[in-house]
Amino acid sequence: MFFEILGGALAVVIIIFAAVKLHHKKTTEDVKAKVRHQLGSYGELFHEGNKWFLKTKNHTYLVLFFYVPLNSELTVNSRTIWEIKDATKTRLIDQSVFLSSKLTKLIIIFPTTVTIKRYINENELEFVKYNKSFYDMYLIRHFELDKILEENIL
Repeated sequence: MFFEILGGALAVVIIIFAAVKLHHKKTTEDVKAKVRHQLGSYGELFHEGNKWFLKTKNHTYLVLFFYVPLNSELTVNSRTIWEIKDATKTRLIDQSVFLSSKLTKLIIIFPTTVTIKRYINENELEFVKYNKSFYDMYLIRHFELDKILEENIL
């Protein structure tokens, strides 16, 4: 009897875990498809290897996607060190490889809706605006993409 209950509980946990993973993957693919469609209508969007590029009249941009969990805060501590803070923990992420390209980057942040912050120096913070470039990149929350395209900033 004990093993049947334990087996049933384990099966429920595995099913819930698989459902959460599947939902995460579906959300990621939906956001990426929507962003690709929006960017494709704005300029020439092309795929090389495993990277996406947007070519406009004036520039070529590297399009990157960065997952920040819902209701988590993203803070850019420096060009290569980013911090994700949620209710229970803080994670520091080294972005050296992610940001290694010399091209200007459009980094689509999803699915979080929390305002992104960055350190200007050791004790000054500022809110990151989608239309302001720093460190050769634009940090754009997925729902702000329409605004930056409408304003012809790129």
